[in-house]
Amino acid sequence: MKKILVLLAIVAFVIAIPFIGNKSTTVKEPHKLDADDNFILYEWVKPRTGTNVEWDYNLKPVQVSDRVWCFFGAMEMPTKENAGDMSNSCYIKGKDSWIAWDSGPSYIFAKQAHAAMKKIADLPVKSLIISHEHDDHWLGNNYYTETQGATVIGPKSVNVNYLGFDEHTGKPNENTREIPPQTRMIRALYQNAIRGTKLVPVERYFDDTTEFTLHGIKFEYVKVGYAHSEEDWFLYLPEDKVVLVGDVVMNGRVTSNRDGIVVGQLNALKAIASKDWNHLVPGHGFITDKTGADESVQYFTLLKDRVLEGIDDEIDPDYITKHVTLEEFRNKDLYYLLSPGNVFRSYEELEMYEEDEEEEEEE
Repeated sequence: MKKILVLLAIVAFVIAIPFIGNKSTTVKEPHKLDADDNFILYEWVKPRTGTNVEWDYNLKPVQVSDRVWCFFGAMEMPTKENAGDMSNSCYIKGKDSWIAWDSGPSYIFAKQAHAAMKKIADLPVKSLIISHEHDDHWLGNNYYTETQGATVIGPKSVNVNYLGFDEHTGKPNENTREIPPQTRMIRALYQNAIRGTKLVPVERYFDDTTEFTLHGIKFEYVKVGYAHSEEDWFLYLPEDKVVLVGDVVMNGRVTSNRDGIVVGQLNALKAIASKDWNHLVPGHGFITDKTGADESVQYFTLLKDRVLEGIDDEIDPDYITKHVTLEEFRNKDLYYLLSPGNVFRSYEELEMYEEDEEEEEEE
């Protein structure tokens, strides 16, 4: 028996030798995602510069209102199979230019979206506005800056978290990265989808909600702060009664709250509800009428209330995902993958929650 145990120990040691001292191993399928919607491979991937035919996103714009058309992405995670086309982006028709809202997952996506829009009106894109820092919404930026000379308006957090700019000024400093990090899309997508994509900085940003006019259209760029991500904004067109809200609203699927907070999400939804609008375009999902935000309001309200009830009932954090199941959303896309993680992170957030603190913040 002892000989068998010794032999097994030797075999186990031999098998383990390649891994001793290594912090990571080769991932054969780097496009695979973990439960938090993050790519498993975090190492540098050689830039892809092949010459094969560009990925065809087969983009078809949908008219939402008189001056707004949008491209609606797949109701799933970003994969090689969908080439990252899983978020919504829009075009707003100005007097002399299209204004783009969120540029999508790649240079090629943005290029093909603009080509589709030029069939409606042969206009350049001189202004581009971004909702938040998640890369499925803005990796098409450099198509607009390089070919259209567009100005990028967006969250300062893009510059800080991806390019290493100063967190207070949003400008380059001695810590600015010479080589920007590769995002999950750049690591994961086929080279004929991600080819040409580069990280470019936001040129124009604001510290608070701002009203401005671009190409003859009045806008209100509304800061909702820490909600779905570190810094979320939505775009309100008062004359058109349209609101473009990014990922603070999703419908038809469960949201990923990996970088967000429940209280911030609810505050963002209140800010959206305070505007007079007839059409709403979510960051993910297809419902754009007056009911567009209803699912998000219900989800985050139930999430907050039920997690707080679980904390009051002294449910152990290891069991909170079994106690709070949000059955009302079981038939929505990505429920099984994302909702348990949302519940657990909400427990971590709300464990220290005080109602009085929220009321003070709102005031």
